[in-house]
Amino acid sequence: MLIGMPGMPKSTFKGIKMNLSDKAMLVRLSISQWTARRLDVQATREVIQNYQAKPDAGRFNKLLVDVCAVKRYQKAANEARVFHYANTLPWGEDDSRILPAANYSKYSAAMREYRAKFDAAVDEFIGEYPGLIGQAERDLNGLFRAADYPSAEALRFKFKFDYSVSPIEAAGDFRVELAADEVDRIRADIEGRVEASVNDAMADCWARLYGAVKHMADKLREPDAIFRDSLIGNIGELCDVLPRLNLTGDPKLTAVLDEVRAALVPLSPDKLRKFEVERKSATLAADGILAKMAGYCGD
Repeated sequence: MLIGMPGMPKSTFKGIKMNLSDKAMLVRLSISQWTARRLDVQATREVIQNYQAKPDAGRFNKLLVDVCAVKRYQKAANEARVFHYANTLPWGEDDSRILPAANYSKYSAAMREYRAKFDAAVDEFIGEYPGLIGQAERDLNGLFRAADYPSAEALRFKFKFDYSVSPIEAAGDFRVELAADEVDRIRADIEGRVEASVNDAMADCWARLYGAVKHMADKLREPDAIFRDSLIGNIGELCDVLPRLNLTGDPKLTAVLDEVRAALVPLSPDKLRKFEVERKSATLAADGILAKMAGYCGD
């Protein structure tokens, strides 16, 4: 587990605290969708009585429509969330994430596509909704309750896909009529939180890369392990996105990424599966990179 970046000097953040708002922004992704599930109180009561169980022993939640229909818009939402987390960095304690300016164009273009895909899946679901209710009436039989189903018009309001961008607070922007020492204290607090968030964000970059390379090395060390092409593909994707997430322009991260890109990304998954000598060579390369990262990032 990566616990910090002792190799990164404190002075790295001096400029960032003053101009982070020029380098990045905050983004929040909000996706709402109909769960298509409902607690059935009567069925719960009957099951508990049947088995003479404690009153709080369980709850019976029924799926209101065919699960395949629901999974289509859930899949679109999940893909958007995966992309959102992969292309942003942690920030504070709320749902906001850091979006570096260098990654804004790629992020916003992709999110527009994900939103269009989600909206299309929702439109398809709404169009099928009357038929899905009819099918549910047959499938649920005695568990069916017409009151569990909102109208198609009301159902549409249960879906939302939105992402919002806002500026990052800066200590220099804090202006209010307070005693000078109070203003200084609040500004210092803002600076401290920004510095901590930048530290966490950069640690996240290192952790992603370290985790992917370690996973590859561990797999290659197992003679009977089965691994897929994604073992290399995932590392290639990280080498593509992490330079755009490198908030501080950390030269050590850039150097390690260059080494990963040269030593690991070009490897052939098919050759690694077939030839032991290829696996051993790749394992040595991965171990060497891990040792270098451990020196930068901690154990």
